[in-house]
Amino acid sequence: MENQEELLTEVLKRVQRNYMHMVEIGDAMSRNDQESIQLLMKMRQEEMEGFGETKQEIRLLIEAAGEDKEKIISWLRGEDKHQPENFEAGKIKELSCQVLQVLNRTIDIDKIINLKVTGKDSYYQSAQ
Repeated sequence: MENQEELLTEVLKRVQRNYMHMVEIGDAMSRNDQESIQLLMKMRQEEMEGFGETKQEIRLLIEAAGEDKEKIISWLRGEDKHQPENFEAGKIKELSCQVLQVLNRTIDIDKIINLKVTGKDSYYQSAQ
């Protein structure tokens, strides 16, 4: 990467993509009807694969960040350890916090749906 701003822009693009993956999953889950649930099971896997691929791209970009590596990781975790230095850094931190919120909400909805569909055979039932 030529400079920090270009690197942060690329990281931001991928954080936005992950946010959209999580929103798609959450929206589908919140419909809560049987047809949506069946479609969701298929879609959830596709969205999670996209989320994983984008996360790997972010890891590769972080490796190229040099001395800014620790700051970027902190922003991606939504931590206040390092203040964002520019627009891109601020948006990375903001969207990363939103991704975490959507992820937690999606996990809660997934637990309910999974227990409803699979009952006592649910992954969450055995994890309790």
